[in-house]
Amino acid sequence: MLIKRLLFALCLLVMATASHASEPVDITIKTANLSQQQDSYFLNGRIHYSLSEEAIDALHHGVTLNFNVDVSIIEPRRWLWSKHHHNIQLSYQIKYHTLAEIYQVSRPQDIGQHNFASLDAALHAMGSLNEIPIHAMSGNQLTDYYLALDAYLNIEALPLPMRPLAYLSPGWHLQSNHYLWSPQQ
Repeated sequence: MLIKRLLFALCLLVMATASHASEPVDITIKTANLSQQQDSYFLNGRIHYSLSEEAIDALHHGVTLNFNVDVSIIEPRRWLWSKHHHNIQLSYQIKYHTLAEIYQVSRPQDIGQHNFASLDAALHAMGSLNEIPIHAMSGNQLTDYYLALDAYLNIEALPLPMRPLAYLSPGWHLQSNHYLWSPQQ
């Protein structure tokens, strides 16, 4: 009997959080391209992040949000499935410092952190991909390849008590469209 009540309460909570979504929340990849400098390739792009009220509320209560940007190098094949040569994952973290009233954006693989006075400025900076080296590519191997870009909120990086609700609530499923382009364009 207690389990039924808990399940009922959980269902009500999920429906209540789903009904409060007033604006469309998503991650949109606006542009992406590669630039070549000598034998190295660099990723440039623009991603627009729009967070749900649940994610913003959690951020303001001390939860660090982790976002991943996946870059895939794909070789299309005529008779078989496309072959994924390399998958590169770029990780970003955004956190809010309550006492200082600043948002902090960082990449765990980098040492530096950048502080912003507003959430919009922090999300804009996080969505600016400027001259990110793609070490998996070198020379002239781009003749028949495509690149794919995906961005999403990493639910697995949330604190453990938050994950069950995040799996059930659509406000936590922040994921971009699949952006596919040819480097020869």
